[in-house]
Amino acid sequence: MDHSKAIEKIKKLLRLAASDNPHEAATAMRQARAMMEKFRIEEADVALSDIQESASRSGSKINPVRWEASLAGCVKRAYACELLFMAGVGEWRFIGEFAEVASYTMTILLRQIRQARRDFIANNLKRCKASTKTKRADVFCDAWVYQVRKQVMAFAGNDTPSAAASAYMLQHHPETKQSTPTDRNTSKRLSNRTVTDAMHGILAATDVRLNHGVNGQEQLALK
Repeated sequence: MDHSKAIEKIKKLLRLAASDNPHEAATAMRQARAMMEKFRIEEADVALSDIQESASRSGSKINPVRWEASLAGCVKRAYACELLFMAGVGEWRFIGEFAEVASYTMTILLRQIRQARRDFIANNLKRCKASTKTKRADVFCDAWVYQVRKQVMAFAGNDTPSAAASAYMLQHHPETKQSTPTDRNTSKRLSNRTVTDAMHGILAATDVRLNHGVNGQEQLALK
């Protein structure tokens, strides 16, 4: 039996150790400890084996725009993951027990918000110059993310990353640094136009819902 198979066996035994049957629980715990000693596996190794690392493609290679970073942070908190932006590669990395579903959620949300952004520009900003379209569409997207955040958090909760996820980060990504996302709206003046653009974003995101899919798999659906 190799190391990875031993860990999986130990995890099954530890689940049995939580049984309501005292004899079964004691036997399972004794076997788990014996295997951990035999294969020199510690509790931390078992916990780390549950940590996944899963990626979602960003719209930027170097520095993501603010609304996208805000969306990634929302998904991170919802699924209790650690989060990295891989500059140069241009992707978000979610790290934790639910990293795979977090990256899936991020991918689908990005698809939805980009389509909503295109529709907003086509329907409301036809006569604007390119730079104005970009800035006003960013206001729209900021508001879209604000609205969707409530839906995502209600669906997935708001736990903090586990100790195992934090340990994984230290082991596999020891050198990280803080960065500031790109803000293309440097003016913070709250004009009537800004409020209108934000309202369009909120309304566009109102029908975004997270639903549990088949076989226990989470999925995002627009209703």
